[in-house]
Amino acid sequence: MKLFECIDGLLVGTKYLGWAIAVLGIVGSVVLFIVNIPLGFGTAAVFIASLFLSIGVTLLLVPKQLAKAKLQGNKKYIFGAVLVIIAVVVMGTACLANGGLPAVNLLFA
Repeated sequence: MKLFECIDGLLVGTKYLGWAIAVLGIVGSVVLFIVNIPLGFGTAAVFIASLFLSIGVTLLLVPKQLAKAKLQGNKKYIFGAVLVIIAVVVMGTACLANGGLPAVNLLFA
């Protein structure tokens, strides 16, 4: 039975790690948005979509201890799913407007 407790602990740890990566993604997408503004709207839209996706995943995985009264229950799931859909629409629009994925400027590459 210790195996099931270990697996449950790993899944909880994975959820918190995914949430932490999404929080870092918010900061990263804002920085990359600012860096990519000179390359045009299509390139900047990629990081706007990245920002919406990071916020959506953050809301979907937010721990119960950090969720306030406004985010309790199904509200955080609905709002997170809407943000993920907005991110897909923005990214699709950017791809269609550029005839594919636009070239982006990454700071670390």
